[in-house]
Amino acid sequence: MNRTTTLIIRLLLSAAFAVILSRVFFTSLSPIKVIGLGAALFGLAYVFEYARKKNKEGE
Repeated sequence: MNRTTTLIIRLLLSAAFAVILSRVFFTSLSPIKVIGLGAALFGLAYVFEYARKKNKEGE
C-alpha cells in the first residue's frame, strides 16, 4: 500500500473508533473532544509504527 492509502485508512479508522469510544465510555462529550480523541488515536498509530520499525532495526 502506498502512503496516501495508509493515511486515508488511518484517518477513517481513527475517526470511527473515536466516535465509538466516545459513545460507549463518555456519553456526553462535545464534538471538539471527539475530534481530539480521534487526533490522539491517529497520532498513536504513527508512534506505534515508528516504535515497531525501530524495534525491527535493532534486532
